[in-house]
Amino acid sequence: MSKDALKNLAPHHIGISVRSIDEAIAFWSDMFGFELDFRTEIPAIRAEIAFIKRNGFRIELFQIEGAAEVPQERLKPNTDLATHGTKHICFSVDDVQGALEHLHGRGVRIVGIMRQHGAPMQVEEDPRLSGYKVPARAFFFLDASNTLVEILRKSDFSD
Repeated sequence: MSKDALKNLAPHHIGISVRSIDEAIAFWSDMFGFELDFRTEIPAIRAEIAFIKRNGFRIELFQIEGAAEVPQERLKPNTDLATHGTKHICFSVDDVQGALEHLHGRGVRIVGIMRQHGAPMQVEEDPRLSGYKVPARAFFFLDASNTLVEILRKSDFSD
């Protein structure tokens, strides 16, 4: 196989195991504007599956009967790094602080905020800007099924 076979390589989707497929679809739709692409089932493994999409990117949601909850150490960005494997999904925005305050105001569980480049994520009871705080550069939250999701500042990376 030549390198040319991968020249059009592009991200397509990430898969997330969820407690409730309907709850997950509602969360991603209401909070971020994802739309249902399609739903299907795999009866042999008792799985309901839904693909949701936004701007050409998809999230594949799996609801499997009897699936285990996310372990406690996987619920925080700093301790999750101690376990090998996939860590999180990440989206970029122009205004991280605005996104942080919007999601916090809607009741989303914020589990870590980075305000200085290279600093570890910190938990803040109130993430709104105040006299001593600089705007957030990145933050993590938990979705409806306790999956870690990151939002970071688009301008920190070149395209």
